[in-house]
Amino acid sequence: MQQRYQISVQGRVQGVGFRPFVAVTAANLNLTGWVRNIRQSVLIEIQGEPFETQKFLQQLQSKAPALAKIEQLNHQQIDNNDQTGFHILESSGKNEGVVSISPDIGICEHCQKELFYEENRRYRYPFISCTQCGPRYSILQKLPFDRCHTTLNAFPMCEDCLAEYKNLKDRRFHAQGINCAKCGPQVSFINHKGERIAEKEAALTLAINALQAGKILAVKGLTGFHIMVDACNHQAVLRLRARKQRPEKPFALMYPQLSMVKSDCLLGEQEKLLLCSAIAPIVLLENKHSNLSLSPAIAPNNPYLGVMLAYTPLHQLICRAINKPLVVTSANRSGEPVCCDNEQALEQLSQLVDGFVMHDREIYQGLDDSIVKFVNHEPMLLRRARGYVPDYLTLDTEYPSIVALGGQLKNSIAISKGKRLYLSQYIGSLDNIASVNRHQRTQKIMSRLMGVTADCVACDLHPDYVTTQLAKKQHLPIISTQHHLAHLYAAMLEHQIIDQAFAVVWDGNGYGEDGTLWGGEFIAVTADKPQRVATFLPFKLPGGAAAIKEPRRVAVALLYEVYGKKIASNEVLKSLSPFELSTIKQLLKMISNNINSPLTSSAGRLFDGISSLLNLGQISSFEGEAAMRLEFAAKTSKDKGSYPVPVDFAVTPNIIDWRPMLAAIITDIGNHVSSAIIARRFHNSAAIIILKIAQHYGVTQILLTGGCFQNSLLIEITFALLQEQGIAVLWHKKLPANDASLCVGQIMGAYKARHSYLNKKQ
Repeated sequence: MQQRYQISVQGRVQGVGFRPFVAVTAANLNLTGWVRNIRQSVLIEIQGEPFETQKFLQQLQSKAPALAKIEQLNHQQIDNNDQTGFHILESSGKNEGVVSISPDIGICEHCQKELFYEENRRYRYPFISCTQCGPRYSILQKLPFDRCHTTLNAFPMCEDCLAEYKNLKDRRFHAQGINCAKCGPQVSFINHKGERIAEKEAALTLAINALQAGKILAVKGLTGFHIMVDACNHQAVLRLRARKQRPEKPFALMYPQLSMVKSDCLLGEQEKLLLCSAIAPIVLLENKHSNLSLSPAIAPNNPYLGVMLAYTPLHQLICRAINKPLVVTSANRSGEPVCCDNEQALEQLSQLVDGFVMHDREIYQGLDDSIVKFVNHEPMLLRRARGYVPDYLTLDTEYPSIVALGGQLKNSIAISKGKRLYLSQYIGSLDNIASVNRHQRTQKIMSRLMGVTADCVACDLHPDYVTTQLAKKQHLPIISTQHHLAHLYAAMLEHQIIDQAFAVVWDGNGYGEDGTLWGGEFIAVTADKPQRVATFLPFKLPGGAAAIKEPRRVAVALLYEVYGKKIASNEVLKSLSPFELSTIKQLLKMISNNINSPLTSSAGRLFDGISSLLNLGQISSFEGEAAMRLEFAAKTSKDKGSYPVPVDFAVTPNIIDWRPMLAAIITDIGNHVSSAIIARRFHNSAAIIILKIAQHYGVTQILLTGGCFQNSLLIEITFALLQEQGIAVLWHKKLPANDASLCVGQIMGAYKARHSYLNKKQ
């Protein structure tokens, strides 16, 4: 006797070929019924013999598409009916359940083969895709994920595509992104004056010829524009640096195939798998320096290359024709979000590039490329965007609907709904109106897609952050979380730690509860409340924000704390600063008279100051440059030495006195000890500080969070040192350690504050 079941499937089941998979599986088992998308999940009804229905339920999980992620599957037996065949029904917009949307997906192996197979009707078509690859989140306007709800709605299917779409045996059966050269988006070449001069294959030929001739092009990709240039043309790379006013910050490289990456970089199995995955991020790899044709201006003073494989058909066509790596960098004005609109690109990039490769598929959501590095053979996200967004974190308990607006730098937004926390793509610094507008638009889109009406808004404690001002305009209860506590909470959420934690939170700076700039913190979270248990001895930043861009100012401030005004008269100390004597005296006056010299306990600024004293970095052209140079210098030494760093445990919070360490460093400099050895000893000392405080408090597990823990050497030394003493060390892997994760921590901070308030009220 036949049985009929209704099945509800939640998880990532839209935009991954799940409905076609269900239909094909049911047909193979001679089952009748239907499948449809509802707003946030997939609903199925099947009817057939008991053996076949049970086999279907098994295969639903064991043979689901590789990109699917089933999180909840419920089924119940219902009354039979006399329906014939199995059908994919029109989607329902009914708002129920929770949302799981597929990220954008790099080109799959099958589509790559078709792209370069002359007999295939999509041969050399730049927008080839299928159920397993192509645009997803970047083109989605509303749920459920159907073609009519995406920007592909502007391209009606031709007869050939429609036939494939309806063919149960075709691999593009019911593929929402299906298109071809007859009916789909088209590529065009536009000169820097905005004149369209070629289309389709002719446009590709012009683009390839231009890049081979050393021209700089803006190329519209999957989720935004890139600026591209031949990585082996040194003069062209220098021109790009001059036009972008980007003197030192490394450029990423796009390779046509993995074999070339292996020739240029040290490539482990894990790095290889990630490069070739559907995510296709930029992966930081150690440069072999074997390819002498690569421009040295790609990543100056940096042992790593940021590498990705050509992850779209358009990139494949360009890269394979040129057959060498291309410099690929986000197309935007300095500090602004990546361009994703054709008109915007023409307006903003015409002075930067010699031409444009554009297409007419609208990008609804712009996303940068994600960036990953490996620490202790495990991936660590530095920038979470294309390929990862809008995947979510699973929460330990039901959260109210909270929207968290993040910080000022490396901004991202987070939204909680039930047991899910959705994190937006990297937005960037909110120091310009374009980024603020992108931030507000992203919040609106996320709230609409996730079906969230927020109960409250979470933000940073800093009164002058743009996000604090935006929070006030939301007409919702505002819950502020201190910057470093938000870092800690983000680490707790990532590692699914509920109540108690002990964390090292080191970064550039964040507004402290006492109004000073914190950044070198040890924080303990107990069932009662968080406590700042230890911090670095504060020092002053002459010029405030100017000291962040000029590590040489920090160096003077550190020297002042140890030697006072002797700096101006001592020849050895004067020689450690690149400043003229008059400037040193001016800075000392600012420090001693508290003129625009805010107090800070920042570990990040300490790294900067030491970098300056070793003459590794005096003026930073990008965030973290001086600290990176200190890390890279330290990596070249295996020295086991360290410097004295006493901790005063008699005061609360405990004070870590870095001054004896600085004096010892000055002695080493005077004794002509190499900068590499000093840098290594400094890193060793930083790890010893962490061990000393961890042992004092008897902790068995410690979290490392904040921007300083993007430093892989610092993590590795700390991990090895603490592991020997039986202390477990956890750091960020799925979330960036930097300010991009503040919004995640703000969600937990708001939840805890709200929960505590409600408990007290009861």
